[in-house]
Amino acid sequence: MNPKVSILIPIYKTSDYIEKCAESLFNQTFKDIEYIFVNDATPDDSIEKLLKVIGKYKEREKQIKIIHHSSNRGLAVARNTALDASTGSFIAVVDSDDFIEPRMIEDLFSKAISENADIVVCDFIMEYPGEIKRSRDYISENKEENIKNIIQHELISSSLVNKLVSRNLYLRQDCRVPENLNYCEDWHVMTRLFYFATKIVKVDQAYYHYIKYNLNSITKGINKNHFKNIITFWSQLDSFLKVNNEFEKYKIIMELPKVQSKVHLIIDTHSYLLRKEYADIFREEEKHCISQLTKGEQLMLFLVRYKLFLPAQMFHDYLVLKNYFVRKLSFVK
Repeated sequence: MNPKVSILIPIYKTSDYIEKCAESLFNQTFKDIEYIFVNDATPDDSIEKLLKVIGKYKEREKQIKIIHHSSNRGLAVARNTALDASTGSFIAVVDSDDFIEPRMIEDLFSKAISENADIVVCDFIMEYPGEIKRSRDYISENKEENIKNIIQHELISSSLVNKLVSRNLYLRQDCRVPENLNYCEDWHVMTRLFYFATKIVKVDQAYYHYIKYNLNSITKGINKNHFKNIITFWSQLDSFLKVNNEFEKYKIIMELPKVQSKVHLIIDTHSYLLRKEYADIFREEEKHCISQLTKGEQLMLFLVRYKLFLPAQMFHDYLVLKNYFVRKLSFVK
């Protein structure tokens, strides 16, 4: 008999975190779980540490699969590998540098069954160096509002990791992660999952601990692939909505997040060459929604638009410091 839940866990350079992650998985109060770890050719001792933890949980050993990639193929492919090997009725995704609360799977699965839901969402516990805070997702009873919110990426996190999802949704080809998309990959999948889901509900608890100080995180160090990926992401979302005759319905609400996804990369990158090369992507959308951007976002676009790359770099450094102190002060309050 197939398990009720499969948990997919890609592994790459998470030696400092994998033991705590694995222990949180094996300590779940829910028993009918299949664990699928994918070693994406990690060069460190993450797998050795995982095996050490597995040895402490003999009762879980038969529920565990470890799949090895011969070369590093990226997060998207690692998740697809795990998905292909999974057999559970519901799918959960956990990053191997994070960890989860003991009741997460039990409570989300119980909610899915009692509500006959395709997707069940919970909140995050965000762990920064020296501070911990809760991040809340908003779920509406209105499907179109949920789709709008996941596209805008504000009231609902686009992450897969705080959601339990029916396997039937993942079986749709539209809901697969494109192989070369290693930035915005969760956002890509979640827009499709939300579109096809019949019912989405929430458990109003924070179960997922998202660790924000892993220096090996894929989001560290903005490079050219990040810009290429946001172009791919929006191009494919446009095509998806057009195929389903929904593009005109969501066209206007996509303009602001398109521009924001560009300007945030422009702010975060240290490369003036990348700012110069990608300053004009989503230019038409930018004209329509420039007034909706923050003053800081508008100023950065002004600087790169008029080739003021040195001031742009200085402004980048200012924003980094400003965001750091704003976060610290908000935590103190």
